[in-house]
Amino acid sequence: MRINEANIANLTGLWKKYGTRQMSSGTVPLLHANTNWPNRCWFEWNTLSDEEIRQALQCHTDIKTLLDMVPDSAIVPVWPMMISSDQVELAGLYEQFVEKQLAQRNWLCGFEQTAMYLELQSTPVREPLANTGFKMQPVKTSESIKEWVEIGSDAFAYSIDHSVIEQLVNDKDIQLLLGYQNGKAAAGSLLYKTGDIVGVHQLGVKQAFQGKGIARRFMHEIIAACI
Repeated sequence: MRINEANIANLTGLWKKYGTRQMSSGTVPLLHANTNWPNRCWFEWNTLSDEEIRQALQCHTDIKTLLDMVPDSAIVPVWPMMISSDQVELAGLYEQFVEKQLAQRNWLCGFEQTAMYLELQSTPVREPLANTGFKMQPVKTSESIKEWVEIGSDAFAYSIDHSVIEQLVNDKDIQLLLGYQNGKAAAGSLLYKTGDIVGVHQLGVKQAFQGKGIARRFMHEIIAACI
């Protein structure tokens, strides 16, 4: 699996863990929608053959019907279709049609994200950081779940659903982490493993602790944990 595909599969896999419902119409691919935060709603094309994709893109009415069902509160991620050399035409149809349909419905680009990755096998094991009062611990208790949710909500300035996070604590492929600075909960992150990929998600530092190098220390510890 190519790294871009692996990144997207890891990300959408996590959204499914958060809780989704499926909407479908005729021959078009599944449209997944989170039932709560993070309110993502996306098409899943990678389960279709080239011919099925072509047929789906020709069913404009069905796709329009699905887009009309997307709630105004949702965020609709749009990324390039992962294609082989003989799928260029399909990718062009997809990007032109889906993005055009969103634009016609007055959907605006809210933000852009860049996927980043690191080959862990070739990453040298670094020496531990000097004692700076920072410590990383897994989330295990009700109190630490509450701290994790509060930190993320504060860092990203949106409300994280406590009930969604609570159900992930015992998931074998997910690890919730807290970063403590001098004994105070200051940062949080979520690791999600799919195959040999470990996705680093929701890494945020509480506003009162930002600008102190905590994110760098936290990421250092996370990479070591991933290795």
